[in-house]
Amino acid sequence: MKISRGFQAQFLAVCLFATSCETREKTTELSEPSPAPAVEDTVPQAERKWPLLNQKNFEPFLMGYFQTHSQRKIALNTPYGQIKFELFDDTPLHTANFLMLIERGYFKGTVFTRVIDKFVIQGGTNDSEIEEVKRILIGAYDLFPEIRSKRVHRKGALAMAREYENNPDMLSSAYNFYIVEGEVLNIPQIMSIEKQHDVSISSQKREVYTTIGGTPHLDGKHTVFGQVYEGWDALEKLSAIPTDKSDWPLEPHYTDFEIIQ
Repeated sequence: MKISRGFQAQFLAVCLFATSCETREKTTELSEPSPAPAVEDTVPQAERKWPLLNQKNFEPFLMGYFQTHSQRKIALNTPYGQIKFELFDDTPLHTANFLMLIERGYFKGTVFTRVIDKFVIQGGTNDSEIEEVKRILIGAYDLFPEIRSKRVHRKGALAMAREYENNPDMLSSAYNFYIVEGEVLNIPQIMSIEKQHDVSISSQKREVYTTIGGTPHLDGKHTVFGQVYEGWDALEKLSAIPTDKSDWPLEPHYTDFEIIQ
């Protein structure tokens, strides 16, 4: 039996046979398989209202979203209680992007991938197939930095991660975020950070880091676009969960965000 070649392995071929009056078996040639549906054809109708974002169209879309969505308070649901954040108006791209991802359900089912006690809690891109599909449907883009001098990495700061190599413009990840837990520092520790990272920490920032705590060496390198205002006990418990040697939580903890106001 002759079967035409070149088919992809995932397609199942069905051969139809016909028998002539002389009882000789003849093989019916296979027709070419229908092309696989485009990604957009698999998207539910409700999702089609969203444009596929890229590096050229994300900025006008997010600025428009920011202007038409006034919500600025979100909550992270954890086994230890809610952690509530206020998002900033002076970081419109990052604020709008995060609200949009929550509205579209991106974080549902996504787990925290890096938890370091007294430092940060990170999540947003755990590289499972489900999250990869979500990112394909939302789009591939990086955010322009919105680094503000008054938005520091104090305890409870919400910021976006970024690539350090081949990223001279310090573009932020659109999906990968972190929450600062940090620690309260003393003056010798701050002086050591200044020397190690070649930075100058102002007296105003020193006051923050010696009373509230945080991670000052990240200032000026990442966009901080939100701040915890309630749920400090939950934040501290989340930052102390057991992890493996790569800082991956031993038990899954989900990035279950919701918009509350």
